[in-house]
Amino acid sequence: MKYSYSKSDNKDNKKDPLAIFKKVKRQRYTIDKDVPVYDDSCMKEYTDLPYIDWVREGVMPFACKRFNIGYSYDRKRIVIPERKWDGDDNEYIGISGRTTVPNYEMFDIPKFFKLSKTYPKGINVYGLNENYQTIQEAGYAVVLEAQKSVLKRYSRKDGTAVAIGNCELTEEQVRILISLNVEIVVALDEGIDINHIRQECDKFYPIRKVSYIYDRWDLIKKGSKDSPADMPNKVYNFLLKHRVLYDESERRKLRDWQERQVKN
Repeated sequence: MKYSYSKSDNKDNKKDPLAIFKKVKRQRYTIDKDVPVYDDSCMKEYTDLPYIDWVREGVMPFACKRFNIGYSYDRKRIVIPERKWDGDDNEYIGISGRTTVPNYEMFDIPKFFKLSKTYPKGINVYGLNENYQTIQEAGYAVVLEAQKSVLKRYSRKDGTAVAIGNCELTEEQVRILISLNVEIVVALDEGIDINHIRQECDKFYPIRKVSYIYDRWDLIKKGSKDSPADMPNKVYNFLLKHRVLYDESERRKLRDWQERQVKN
């Protein structure tokens, strides 16, 4: 198996320094690992064609081909298959469809819809199957929220991006990313509170080197909820270059904030 996990054992019995913070309510996930795996035949009813508006936004046809993106004329949805993170090119855990209907909210049309049997996205890391080798060569993985963001970075010849499906990592996703033995760069969408970002970084610290992208220069439009991957390549690379290393000083800032939340 091409993935490994390593962590030094600490046999010393120490008082838990985080006991006070365990009063803070945390979301828990129930994950069923016995998820069906599909082959390429699951895509046969969809058109192997990139969606033109995505191409205009910077998602190139070669990226769509690599990630097997299709289109459903009947459902008016971009078809996004999700490969099993540690599987072969021909192993998928499910398919989601992203609507192309304008003003879909007005018609109560969901933005995303499962086109296969429902599967928990929290057991997988989108893009890791395709980008594993590049991530190993680069020595880091950039953790984004949306699948589309991974496609945009791949379109710019950057194969270091993966997506978790939202702004919070599940325990399983953390384990998967730790197994890569590379630096983890957390790059959530604009508008996410910095202490939430630190909480996500803390899930890896100190097992792995971890850092985060935070726009201190207002390069991403405020209120846009854009991903760093939505930015021009020059801006993205600037933000990546000036990412913040999550270390003990960052952890202290997080702990101070958590303590204030408990007191309030």
